[in-house]
Amino acid sequence: VPDARILSGAGQPRNATLLNCYHFSIREDSIEAIFDFCKEAARTYSYGGGVGTDISVLRPKGSPVNNAAIFSSGAVSFMELLSTTTGTIGQAGRRGAQMITIRVDHPDVIDFINVKKDLKKVNYANISVKITDAFMRAVERDEDFELKFKNEKVELNRKVRAREIWKQLVKGAWESDEPGVIFWDTIKRESTTEYNQMEVEGVNPCSEQTLENYGNCCLGSVNLSAFVHEPFTDHSKVDWDSLVRATQYAVRFLDDVLDYNADRHPLPQQKKASLWSRRIGVGITGLGDMLIKLGLKYDEDATIEFVDKLFEKITNVIYEYSTQLAKEKGAFPAFVAEKHLAQPFIQRLDPIVKEKVKEGVRNAAITTIPPVGSGSILAGCSSGVEPVFALSYTRRSKSLSEGEFKVFHPLVKEYMSATRVSDVKQLPSYFVTAHQIKPEMRVKMQATIQRHIDTAISSTVNLPESITPEEVERIYLLAWELGCKGITVYREGSREGILETEEAGKKKEVKKKGPLQFERPKVMAGRTLKLRLPQGSLYVTAKASTCNTGATSRTSSGR
Repeated sequence: VPDARILSGAGQPRNATLLNCYHFSIREDSIEAIFDFCKEAARTYSYGGGVGTDISVLRPKGSPVNNAAIFSSGAVSFMELLSTTTGTIGQAGRRGAQMITIRVDHPDVIDFINVKKDLKKVNYANISVKITDAFMRAVERDEDFELKFKNEKVELNRKVRAREIWKQLVKGAWESDEPGVIFWDTIKRESTTEYNQMEVEGVNPCSEQTLENYGNCCLGSVNLSAFVHEPFTDHSKVDWDSLVRATQYAVRFLDDVLDYNADRHPLPQQKKASLWSRRIGVGITGLGDMLIKLGLKYDEDATIEFVDKLFEKITNVIYEYSTQLAKEKGAFPAFVAEKHLAQPFIQRLDPIVKEKVKEGVRNAAITTIPPVGSGSILAGCSSGVEPVFALSYTRRSKSLSEGEFKVFHPLVKEYMSATRVSDVKQLPSYFVTAHQIKPEMRVKMQATIQRHIDTAISSTVNLPESITPEEVERIYLLAWELGCKGITVYREGSREGILETEEAGKKKEVKKKGPLQFERPKVMAGRTLKLRLPQGSLYVTAKASTCNTGATSRTSSGR
């Protein structure tokens, strides 16, 4: 399943990138740099790309400035400008996507955590906090934590209780699902590109890609649910041969996309970064469906052990094929064998594959787990590595329309057709949905998969409305302890979401509006459209009032 930009942009003559997203930094603490960023972001949005950035470079609120303001309004005050830039530049009916991050040791971090409590602010950006190991240890020990900022003009330091920040962060996630958390030290430790101008600086809008400055996302996902022999039977098994071929095709395809897109980047710096590291993101989708077809319950230890072996094999196949491409086309230009092999992730590869990497690999980073929301609907499978969200749900889309859609999960229909089951209540116990899974098992599954992914996983733990802040806190702590690179939560009902279970929809009492009535003027201007149909002619007449009181329409037909 190629990512959306590839599907919509390939073969089109217009200025549109095939890569979904980019990351680039505000280069320095200045007004000029902030507006230079906005200019580059606007150009990127106009080509269809999303943008991630970090505002930790900006001085804190109350810092001295050498202008009429005397004191700075702070890093957080510029978030609305960045967000408005995103919301202003349209992309054929869809908004741009943005991620704004800040380091947990920045003095403005609490303002950052709380900025979206004002529902009128920062509506066009996701926000996440870059969490360090030092901060997490201070939380565990209930110690002070130093907030600090230093550049050539400003230096500020102050200490706060780590749990003061932590409680605000957890509360925000419980109330409105933001901010998310990014475990930055884990990301830096596990990155395969920490050398030769490829050092990661941030993430893309959905956080599945850890990126260098001007780095970009070339994404596509393999649908695991398509590779199961004899599903729903005692003889079900993975079609390994076909799965191996599909993952190899994915590597070659995405590597080719890099060259096809080379002159379609919004900015020249993005082209340079793309071809320097040749970073791609072979993703996975349909895991939840695959497990159901195999008769495996998502939240059992035996299933997690199976997934561990599954992803270990997939990753080694992908890396081995990238070494084949390196022999055919050359290693990525920034490749330095000694430094690449020194990365901890590379050290965990199969010894035979690792030996081949020593001779050269085509792509600096290769694997990822995107959310694959709309792409999974296109493929008719569960999204990413998430469990099935619900057997049926309500989907909202502001890009396609302002409506709501009731969607039945395709695998439910497939199973009922194959087994002649007529009632969803008769489905086997392994048809488990997101809200039925214990959060700790969901986090354990993510951590298991993360060991075999060289970038990151876009992850949302779906939680029932009744979940407590203390349980959200435990989810975040466990994610850090087990080695996740980031995590977000969605507590049902906490805000208008994209997906909603049937149960939640039933709880809402919606008062239906009747037709609006108004006094019709004696004279109304209008137009009549004649349509020719097989049954005859259809006349559609629309009339509008000049007094802003409404409009009328009428249809008639004739032969």
